[in-house]
Amino acid sequence: MIAPLRLLFSILNKTQKRRFFLLLNFMVLSSFFEIASIIALIDFANFLSSESQSNYYGFFEIIFNALNINIINLDVFLRGILIIFILILTVFTSFLSIHSSAKFSYLTGGEIETKLFNFYLKRDYLYHLDLTSAKLLNNIYELVRRTTEHVLSPCIVILSKLIFLIPLISGLLIYKTEVTLIAILLCLGLYFIFYLTFKNKLLKLGQSQNILTKNKFSILQEGFNAIKEIKIFNKYKFFKSKYTDIYSSLANLSVQKDLISKFPRSLIEFFIFSAVVLFIAYLKIKLNYNFTQIVFNLSFFIICAYKIIPAFQQIYLHLNYFRYHVAALKELSGDLKEMQKFYLKENVSIEKDKRFSSFKNINVKNIAFNYKNSSDTTLKNLSFQIKRGEKIGITGPSGSGKTTLIHILLGLIKQYSGEIKIDDEILGENNLTQWQKLLGFVPQSVFLSSKSIKENIAFGEEKDQIDKNKIKKLIDFSQLTEIVSALPEKENSKIGERGIKLSGGQQQRLGIARAFYPDPKIVFFDEATNSLDVLTENEIMNSLNNLDKDITVIMIAHRLDVIKKFDKIIYLNKGKIDGFGTFDELLKNNLNFKKLVEAKNS
Repeated sequence: MIAPLRLLFSILNKTQKRRFFLLLNFMVLSSFFEIASIIALIDFANFLSSESQSNYYGFFEIIFNALNINIINLDVFLRGILIIFILILTVFTSFLSIHSSAKFSYLTGGEIETKLFNFYLKRDYLYHLDLTSAKLLNNIYELVRRTTEHVLSPCIVILSKLIFLIPLISGLLIYKTEVTLIAILLCLGLYFIFYLTFKNKLLKLGQSQNILTKNKFSILQEGFNAIKEIKIFNKYKFFKSKYTDIYSSLANLSVQKDLISKFPRSLIEFFIFSAVVLFIAYLKIKLNYNFTQIVFNLSFFIICAYKIIPAFQQIYLHLNYFRYHVAALKELSGDLKEMQKFYLKENVSIEKDKRFSSFKNINVKNIAFNYKNSSDTTLKNLSFQIKRGEKIGITGPSGSGKTTLIHILLGLIKQYSGEIKIDDEILGENNLTQWQKLLGFVPQSVFLSSKSIKENIAFGEEKDQIDKNKIKKLIDFSQLTEIVSALPEKENSKIGERGIKLSGGQQQRLGIARAFYPDPKIVFFDEATNSLDVLTENEIMNSLNNLDKDITVIMIAHRLDVIKKFDKIIYLNKGKIDGFGTFDELLKNNLNFKKLVEAKNS
């Protein structure tokens, strides 16, 4: 229990730690008034059973004397009023404690979710290639929620109950040793037996929930992403059945967890109140107590049981919650540790202010790379130079490494050998952000949100900060004017999730408009015109040819006519540069390129 708590506490920031210690203060205050209310109630029962109430010296007399307040006589009514006042303070401090506990749990959970989300976004591109988004969504939402609500919060509850129980039980042991000892041993012993019996079972149930929730996110994502195929091939039953199985298994886990956590209270109450009956019989038969003495001792026993049994139940219940859900924290612990290291490193690193806006050349020297768990090298010792303002085409057979090369130039892939120089500056971690500020990128498949056309073009911009004039120019540039004009809300029209209301070609044109929104100096196209009709493609290529002469264009293309007039073409074959020159030069001097051209034209 200590190790998980240490990990959780280590990732809390200063504000969260202050919030925690404030919560701790409220817990101490709440426990103080809880104990005071119990003492006052026991004192009241003692006062009522006292033979000489006028000379009674109890709890309130001690308090008033300590405060130098002279009270001649406290009758039943005044004592009752004072007890009610203490009970009101107990309720108020309990409210503060519960409010602070809930606020700490939910705020901290949300902040950890946000921090983890940002950490995943900043992870290396190759990291995302190895994981599914369902796994990351499960980590961010489900595992963090379980960690904060059912690992961190239970620990807080357990701590608060211990703060309440330890001084209370210590005082009661001094005041009524035998009665308190019997009650405590009975409660503690029974709960301890239950906990030892089921703790391993709870851990296994929690691990099973990890697997099932991951599968639940996966089937939901698959279902919504494959909506066309599901409808066409009538696969509703398959996905419904899969989800039903997962949900039924999760429900079964929850039932088992609740039975283990909550049912013991009923058994323990049975034993406790059976003990009350035996206790009364013992007082009457063995000790020969009179009615007044029995009432007082019974009142003492009931008051203690009323407060102590729920406290023990809360400790037992939340220990079980902890044991069940700690599997979520264990699965998440690796990422939390990596996240902490990442943010510590990010805080101490200072990015150099290297701006490449006036660069002259991009020099690629001996670049080599292969993907993890791949025996073949994807790229092998590539070397070439691109001058500012040039239009460079990249082509070659499928699997020759074209997209990988683009990803390296974009800074998405960093684990390569060799170097990239922007003029005389080597591109690396210290200046990558400044380099990427110059870039525009149109991928093969453009991500589109369900927001408006203008919000998709100005991707990641706040709605009220979008440059409307620039949006209109880019709509025209990307050959979307006729389409947008026909829409009722023009550029404010919503396009549906993943741009479902647009055709593939229209989605691609929207991606082209997006690439030029940040005024890039270098624009990369990864087969970005393949889904366009020939007429639209020609119009866009004419627009590219009329760009500012300082803007560099690097384009992967299978249609060789598209890049025929480019300044240079990089011809990749099996991860190597098999040719680098103009279209005519390659056609004349490179046999493999000539075969590719002939195959495309046949």
